[in-house]
Amino acid sequence: MNNRCLYYFRIFLITLMSLTWADDVSAQLQQSDRLEIPTTSSYSEQFEVFSLGEQGILSVIRGDQYSNNRNEQWQFVKYDTTLNMVWRNGYKLDLRYIPVMAYKGEESGYWLFAEPDTDRFLFLQLNFSDGSMDVFKGNLLSGVDVQQFKVIGSKALVSGYYRSRPIVIVHSFFDHTTRVLPGLFEKNTELNNVDINEIDGYINVITYAYRKKNCVFEIKTYNYDGKLLKKTSLSDPRNSFISGQIIPLNPDDSYLIGNYSVGCTQYSQGLYVTHIEHDEPREPQFIEFSELQNFFNYMKPKRRQRMLERIGKRKSLGKENRFRYRLLVHELIQTENEIVLVAEVYYPNQRSTSPIISGGISRPYIARSLEGYRYTHAIVCGFDRSGKFIWDNCITIKDLTSFDLQEMVQVTPVDDYFVLAYPQEGEIHTEVISRDKVVVETEKFKINPKSEQEKVLNNEDGYLSPWYGQYFIAYGMQRLGTSFVGQGREVFYINKLTYKTDDIGKADTSEEASRPR
Repeated sequence: MNNRCLYYFRIFLITLMSLTWADDVSAQLQQSDRLEIPTTSSYSEQFEVFSLGEQGILSVIRGDQYSNNRNEQWQFVKYDTTLNMVWRNGYKLDLRYIPVMAYKGEESGYWLFAEPDTDRFLFLQLNFSDGSMDVFKGNLLSGVDVQQFKVIGSKALVSGYYRSRPIVIVHSFFDHTTRVLPGLFEKNTELNNVDINEIDGYINVITYAYRKKNCVFEIKTYNYDGKLLKKTSLSDPRNSFISGQIIPLNPDDSYLIGNYSVGCTQYSQGLYVTHIEHDEPREPQFIEFSELQNFFNYMKPKRRQRMLERIGKRKSLGKENRFRYRLLVHELIQTENEIVLVAEVYYPNQRSTSPIISGGISRPYIARSLEGYRYTHAIVCGFDRSGKFIWDNCITIKDLTSFDLQEMVQVTPVDDYFVLAYPQEGEIHTEVISRDKVVVETEKFKINPKSEQEKVLNNEDGYLSPWYGQYFIAYGMQRLGTSFVGQGREVFYINKLTYKTDDIGKADTSEEASRPR
């Protein structure tokens, strides 16, 4: 065999071994169970799914609110972890009310409804164990722009804006009393988060305000009865705090983790963590994006290299690196030894429209309208239990847009790994990391019909949610048929997906063996 033939033979062997390894890895995500609910073509329906962990899932089906009926039918169905029905219950909603928001507690789910142009609200409580319901009515405030809805004990917290000022309303289900939390109704102030500590019965309202060209980030802590207990302010001469989530250690000791900017802007410069002890925050640790090991991995290699060289050059000259990234920060994930922050980087997706002529004078300009959001990548950062930043990683998101700004990438701890996944056009994209190392590169898995004789003709509104352990729930709308001729049938599907990490170590070994020496 001459040298040329030997060269091609080696290339063939390397390619074959690489394909063999890829086949092993591509079998990691498995579709173990699937539920298909036929849609009713006579009227429109809306579907929602809530994860109940090892207790199963809750499916919510809403009927057509524009029908001639005075009531809208809501169907609540609980399924176990094998997607078998446990119970079913229905509720007829008076069409004077419109749905506003839902909140999932440990033992019950809550739905908030409002009667437009009035101060009348309705709360529906659903017990997850048996499907029993309770309905509470109350008078809150007319014209509140609701941003958040949570429940602590037997009280509902409705937060938002009233006449452009922040407000948090507390409504008691038992005595039907309503009160507004004091100290929040201020100008130039925005609500960041309403955090509840059910164990100690505390309500933490996090706000940031623009005062005298400075940004003031503040935590107001209330007891269960709505009494203001303390105020904690965070300030820094150079940086502004954008968001924060509280990790309580005990009633007087906690950590605050979030993202920050330079100046009063929503564009992030990096992450921060600070220790709050006896109401006094210690000096924050700021971690700018250029200090993260894998933040720029979403870029193509040449562009990433240029970016890193530019960062290094500016540092060598004593100059700061300034970044402008919009971050959607998820709720923190807490494991036994770590606190994990997940955040997606996104941009508003804007479209140019036709020139506009107004006032009888031709003054054309290009107007821009918002057409959802485009995601570029998601970062995953780990902190130890003492609040020290220890590792980071990222997953690239390609060509993913969403009309609403919502969490797309789901992160689930499985064994000693983290499985990162997001849905796109009937497929699930996954990546597996071990802290700052990528152990399984990004892969795509199709969501298949229950019957092997059917094909997926169309996908709509695909969502993904972590369930329990190594399991995910994928759900959405699909049109199925035996061939691509004809309209087929439309179903709402719920898929149970299992990610097995048993062969990851073997895959790593095979990958190493397949690389040319």
